[in-house]
Amino acid sequence: MLQNSKPETRPNNPWRCNSGIIRIPTALIEVRFQRGLYLPEPDLWLDPRDAKPRAFVSHAHADHFARHESALCSVVTGALLRDRFRLSENRIEAVPFQVPITRDGFRLRLLPAGHISGSAMLHVTRLKDNATLLYTGDFKTRRGRTAEPVNFLTADTLILETTFGLPCYEFPSQLEIDAQVLRFVHDALADGETPVLLGYSLGKAQEALALLTEHGIPTLLHSAVAAMTLACRAAGVQGLPEPLLFEGHALSGHAVIAPPNALRSNLFRGLKAKRTAMLTGWAMQPGAKYRYRVDEIIPFSDHADHPGLMECIQRVRPKKILTVHGFTKEFAAELRMKGMDAWCATGGDQLELPILQGSQCRGSSSQRHSRAICTLADFSDLCRHLGETSSCIAKVEFITTYLRGLTCDADLRLAVSWLGGEAFREENGQFPLSMDTTTLRHSLLSLPGMRYERYKEISRRHQDIAMTARLALQEIPLKPGALNLTDLQAFFLELSATKGSLERIDRLAVRLGKLHPMEGETLVRLLTRDLRINLTSATLAEAIAEAFQADLVKIQAAHRITASFSETAVLARHKRLDAATPNENTPIDTIVKSKPADQLSFHPPI
Repeated sequence: MLQNSKPETRPNNPWRCNSGIIRIPTALIEVRFQRGLYLPEPDLWLDPRDAKPRAFVSHAHADHFARHESALCSVVTGALLRDRFRLSENRIEAVPFQVPITRDGFRLRLLPAGHISGSAMLHVTRLKDNATLLYTGDFKTRRGRTAEPVNFLTADTLILETTFGLPCYEFPSQLEIDAQVLRFVHDALADGETPVLLGYSLGKAQEALALLTEHGIPTLLHSAVAAMTLACRAAGVQGLPEPLLFEGHALSGHAVIAPPNALRSNLFRGLKAKRTAMLTGWAMQPGAKYRYRVDEIIPFSDHADHPGLMECIQRVRPKKILTVHGFTKEFAAELRMKGMDAWCATGGDQLELPILQGSQCRGSSSQRHSRAICTLADFSDLCRHLGETSSCIAKVEFITTYLRGLTCDADLRLAVSWLGGEAFREENGQFPLSMDTTTLRHSLLSLPGMRYERYKEISRRHQDIAMTARLALQEIPLKPGALNLTDLQAFFLELSATKGSLERIDRLAVRLGKLHPMEGETLVRLLTRDLRINLTSATLAEAIAEAFQADLVKIQAAHRITASFSETAVLARHKRLDAATPNENTPIDTIVKSKPADQLSFHPPI
């Protein structure tokens, strides 16, 4: 106890003293921060990184473990510590969940944390006055396949892990995440590639393995993942198969699970036809796929997202909150704006820090817009399907089905022109179908009900003008109507003929106000020349051939002559591929090859 500590003149944190020690009023259990969290009354450290005489170890991840003289942990964590770190039995005090132990005037109880197998929270009760404290460690509110479901108890003081403590970190539903993983695996297998899922060897790897096993997908494991899977099985974790070791090659139809750093090892260099996906909650950050250098990134996390953190607080109902790990200051400031007594455990809080309310970030005022049935809606759905799959085979199937459903040549020309990027070609130094982001932003902001602060928040989070348009449009009143592809093309021509920027902004705003948010996103993607469908010319040619039962070689030959997939598609529909003729976009060498010499005419340059 620091009886003579002199407080700072103007402390940012009322629990913090000059010595760097956190002090909580005597009615609550005292907590100190000294290179780790320490409870002085029961003489117990909480997940310290340095070896201590007595410590609570919430789970068996390396960043939460040190070689303590006595480690209080759950039964499963104790088994994993013995197996993973070769910790001797006499230094582990393994206690079953929910079984209270009493020592030095305190009752300690371990609660499941839902993070990984065996992960635990610590609930502490001071017997003389029933003051309580809950330390979460790393936790997850969503139910997993291999971790025990989380169980909260009310407490006066809550020490809360805030890895994803910003409102923008709201993960998709568990069903959506599972679907993303399975779609990635099936797409890779369909294209003859080996899907490689990258995740921490203890925790995420077993969750992914359990998911693939549940759906009958045989899976090979990197040696580190295999060792941890064996340890989990030995500790009694259910739902995990006998590990199959990955030794540098994979049989057809098999997936591979490995830790992230293993991808750069010699083991994976021999696996040429592979497709990689990172499993991490940081997938919510813009550009994460490129930062991790993988083909796909999936928000598959073993931590609580922002709504999960708020759920924890609601269920624990604490009087005081200390935040640790991650966005500690930001989340504590947000809680103070909600009227809670919350502070970062390491100090340095800024009372004036403006943090948006969670309801604002998540757009609780989202409107429900009815979606009209029209050819633009069908095109939007096609683009969404193409963007969500990396399988070339699946892309061909989606486009084939769509093209067969188009009833007129005009729609066929436009759809294929947009898919093939022909509408984005530069003509006379300009893009006929183009608009700068400044005009788009002003058009969106001029819509009734659009708030600048909200728009800026969405834009900063996603760094994508089209996605920002859809999310922002979802939150304002709209009058969605049907719009056909030919009508949209007429609007584009009208827009390009408009001279003044203010009139362009007004015309675009009126048009966006009459579209469903999904179609609004498509319109913006067309105007920014970026559909984000990752479509190659070979895949489009194959889809046109499949849609109209044409010879792929003839499709390719007609495209070389016409230099236009849209014209080639119309010819294929009418079985007239042999009638393909060159146009102004056809390369001169192709014209020479496709016409007899007596039909060629050349004009000298001016």
